[in-house]
Amino acid sequence: MSQITVVGGGVSGLVAAHRLSADHDVTVLEAGDRLGGCLKSTTLDGAVPVGIDTGAEASLNRRPETKNLAAELGLDSVFPSTRHSSQVLRRGSLHAIPKRTIMGVPADAAEVESLIGTEAAERLAAEQLTPPIAADDVSLGMFLSERLGDAIVDSLVDPLLGGVYAGRCRDLSLAETVPALLPAAVEGTSVLDLVAKLLAARDAQAADPGRPAEPVFMSFEGGINRLIPALREAIEARGGQFRLGAGVTGIHRHGHTWTVTTDGSDIESDGLVLATPAHVSAGLLAEAAPTAAAALESIPYASTALVAAHIDLAGSELGGSGFLVPATEGTFIKASTFVSNKWPWTAAHIPAGTALVRMSIGRFGDGPEVWSSLSDEEIIERAFADWQTITSRPEAQLLSAEVQRWDCALPQYLPGHAGRIAAIDAEIADLPGLELAGSAFGGVGIPACIARADAVAQRLNRPAGDDQDK
Repeated sequence: MSQITVVGGGVSGLVAAHRLSADHDVTVLEAGDRLGGCLKSTTLDGAVPVGIDTGAEASLNRRPETKNLAAELGLDSVFPSTRHSSQVLRRGSLHAIPKRTIMGVPADAAEVESLIGTEAAERLAAEQLTPPIAADDVSLGMFLSERLGDAIVDSLVDPLLGGVYAGRCRDLSLAETVPALLPAAVEGTSVLDLVAKLLAARDAQAADPGRPAEPVFMSFEGGINRLIPALREAIEARGGQFRLGAGVTGIHRHGHTWTVTTDGSDIESDGLVLATPAHVSAGLLAEAAPTAAAALESIPYASTALVAAHIDLAGSELGGSGFLVPATEGTFIKASTFVSNKWPWTAAHIPAGTALVRMSIGRFGDGPEVWSSLSDEEIIERAFADWQTITSRPEAQLLSAEVQRWDCALPQYLPGHAGRIAAIDAEIADLPGLELAGSAFGGVGIPACIARADAVAQRLNRPAGDDQDK
């Protein structure tokens, strides 16, 4: 049995530690005072004792990673309500988000005409074909705006992508964010025709009686953050150890072992997993893998804030599961989730006539004057004022609210991201016993983080001398 050190106690690090703890002595080092990374909960001063999420609030259910891990850990999944749907703000009014699209791109302009207007819909329908791209990737927003016009990009694609990456779609990679549309860019063929084929395939799958429809998203009572204590318990049951407040200041390779330096002590390890944000891993790798370190350092991150609130609706009903706000609307908040509508289990924990709501703030590229220099009280005040205006509920009152700031938390997948990651992995492959995990690699969602962590653990579990490709 060998010694493995995992640096970083977010979901990526914990999944890697869980997989490795069956056959190794595992120690998890976390610089902060808690585990979980971007998975975190609040009780809103006791208003919701079971807790709700103040970070990631769900995981894709149509991918196997999270639901398989949940079953392994004995967690029972819950699913969003099918009674409620989301909306998007357009020129001060809320509109239903069209359902027959691929990440906001329709096959038929009529699907979005009420949202973007007749003139913009005509521009979309008259798709302007462009030559095949010269590289293997391109900006999602720039490609779609050139093909279909700015309106669909600004009104729907951008807010949808912003909800996942806190980024702006003109900065983001087509290959990494909506790969289903990449063939149209690579081949110079019609986006609208491709979307029509994809929607037809989706319809055929939905109509197949042998493949019953399943929810898109999943969570747990108490929030998706329940993965964290369950993973910790499983790791500790196998003898794994945790050290909080253990910031790592350096790593050094000595033959086939690694020395991990923390404040005041060194840990000798046969294997090492860096499951930290790209810029943190970059600093630790500067000596051992300088080229990879420089590439990791170049990955930009977005900072965001989230206001979780318990609201008295003042006698009115709250419909829908929430709304998105395009950057072009000029509001302070970029989205809101009506938690107690979207997740039915939460409604049982609050009084009738009240609602649990999340309000999101922050996009990639925001300067400090936009929100990060404001106090928590100012953020809550401005966010709730927006929420009241957008939902036409001036009489609603805050019962409790708190701000969670996520500084440099969401990596931005710029065009060419996959190539950069492949080059990083190639250099790390030459350093036996070292692995990298986290949201900067195979995707920002929980399933992608789990998949990367699983792969990392499998490689470290291989017998010494195994020469399989990393």
